[in-house]
Amino acid sequence: MKKALAITMAILFALTITSVTFASEEKVAPPIEGSQPTKETGPHFEQMKANHLKKLDERMNSLQQEKTCVQAAMNQDDLMACRSKHKAEMKKHRDDMRQRVGPGGPDGQSPPQGK
Repeated sequence: MKKALAITMAILFALTITSVTFASEEKVAPPIEGSQPTKETGPHFEQMKANHLKKLDERMNSLQQEKTCVQAAMNQDDLMACRSKHKAEMKKHRDDMRQRVGPGGPDGQSPPQGK
């Protein structure tokens, strides 16, 4: 029984060492032809960066307004009104995005079905 346990432990140890060795030797696959480059510079990148920062500022502003509303809430009804208002703003934002980009987003895939 002890011999079988020792053999099992030796096999598990060998497998662990082997998988660690192979994992450390793993190479990164070259980019797929036709895919977007990983590092883009120039005016297109700067425009993408500016747009992303603008969207982040808009989301942060919306969350800050919701936070202020929640802090001012005096009861559960006030709290629910804050949530409803924020939820309506986010729905409007999503609808605007879908109108500009399309129902599947930039990659053409359908959005996930949720609540």
